[in-house]
Amino acid sequence: MKVLWLCSWYPSSADPYDGDFVERHAKSLAIHNHVDVIHVLQNVELLKKETFRCEVKDEPNLHVEIYYLPFLFKKVRLVSQLLFNVLYNYKSRRILKKYINEKGKPDIIHVHVPVKAGAMAMWMRKKWNIPYVVTEHNSGYYEHIPDNYFERNVYFRSVTKKTIEKADACSSVSLWLINRLNELFELHINQVVRNSVDTSLFFPVGLPNETRRFIHVSMMYPLKNVEGILKSLAQLSKVNNSWQMLFVGPTPEEYKQLSASLGLDKQVHWSGTLPYTEVAKQMQRADALVHFSHYENLPCVVNEALCCGIPVISSDVGGISELINESNGILVEKNNIQQLADALNFFLQNSERYDKTKISSEATALFNYAAVGNQMVQLYRQVLG
Repeated sequence: MKVLWLCSWYPSSADPYDGDFVERHAKSLAIHNHVDVIHVLQNVELLKKETFRCEVKDEPNLHVEIYYLPFLFKKVRLVSQLLFNVLYNYKSRRILKKYINEKGKPDIIHVHVPVKAGAMAMWMRKKWNIPYVVTEHNSGYYEHIPDNYFERNVYFRSVTKKTIEKADACSSVSLWLINRLNELFELHINQVVRNSVDTSLFFPVGLPNETRRFIHVSMMYPLKNVEGILKSLAQLSKVNNSWQMLFVGPTPEEYKQLSASLGLDKQVHWSGTLPYTEVAKQMQRADALVHFSHYENLPCVVNEALCCGIPVISSDVGGISELINESNGILVEKNNIQQLADALNFFLQNSERYDKTKISSEATALFNYAAVGNQMVQLYRQVLG
């Protein structure tokens, strides 16, 4: 099969973390089938000083082209947005025409996140009659989530709705989001395709620590509720001091100050942002992952922790309950600080009940690159008949 991916999110030299889970999906497919990826950068904040240029990344069975657009900002934000949309569509069409001329028509297109790449897939379907599937990773289809679909502008809602409803198939990493998309839009084929994990990096190592070690890995955005985790740890320290906690990711100063004010300095540590390989090593050294988000779809760190054989203690949001049960973790109510503290204490007193080997083997079978890539191949074959 000749497969073309059009990605609204994808890592680049300007932002190496933007949609890194999409890149891992691409590497999963590349085990089974060659894939070309085209990403036209749409983060206008990264384009203020850019001239038109292209980054190319080649790996076995995976060819990636990332395009930067020149853009001059106007004083009126709405004018800037409108001009950028026109520029994005114009440049993207030229890029895709060049791709077709050089490489021929793909058998299928795969859109990752509808806006803005979905508009290009619809244009290619109309011009060359190429079927496409769409994968949505964004959790913002519920009214309680900030900056959700219903609060976005007309252009965003229109492209999203048309992209999803005209797609031959729709997928997401959770059943929670697939069910919601089914409520809002008219889907054809739909399928859950989980986030993939590089299991050459994330696997069990060694014995449990004598002093149990918790880990939290994220970009520390407000939705991750790091403040809530720290307050729960303060509650935990009143009844149990035999633990350490490592936060991995960019560290705002206010979190360090809060940690100090709660008397946690001796037990809470901050690593800052780490390379992906080092994140894996730190997770292997931990005894449990702590995740307390206000909302989520289904974050990659859950899959990665399970592949390392460590239980996940998490707020019950999004699709997390599809993976976490009493054999591999503990779920608590979102924002319930005391309940999280109680869950952490329960783990400290009962950590031996969690079978590291079993947790890892079950997760590895589900989330390894080959397994996830095969799910995508089967979805394409179903679309192509």
